[in-house]
Amino acid sequence: MLAAAWFALSGYDVSWPLEPCRYDLLVVGDEPMRVQVKTGTVRENSSWVTWLSSTGTVRRVYDPDEIDYFFVIDGSLDYYLIPVAVVGGYHVIHLSAYEQYRLPHLKG
Repeated sequence: MLAAAWFALSGYDVSWPLEPCRYDLLVVGDEPMRVQVKTGTVRENSSWVTWLSSTGTVRRVYDPDEIDYFFVIDGSLDYYLIPVAVVGGYHVIHLSAYEQYRLPHLKG
């Protein structure tokens, strides 16, 4: 809900898939974006850690044919919009390495 609210308040149209699929949100601005939402609630040293692979019997990474972006919410409620092409194939990332993808806080 936090990711959908961020996009909606930023002027995007947001929808949820009607059938199970690899993305959580379809976000439409100039072009549609398939967005997978992840959280990072574990800190390691000075960085939040986020698992990007899906859970199940075997962890599976996301492919650029399945999603376009990860919307990551860390434990400090900072938001990141990271292109899957940048982190494709990774199971886990440290968000301190992706500061350039941190989104601005919305003014209310």
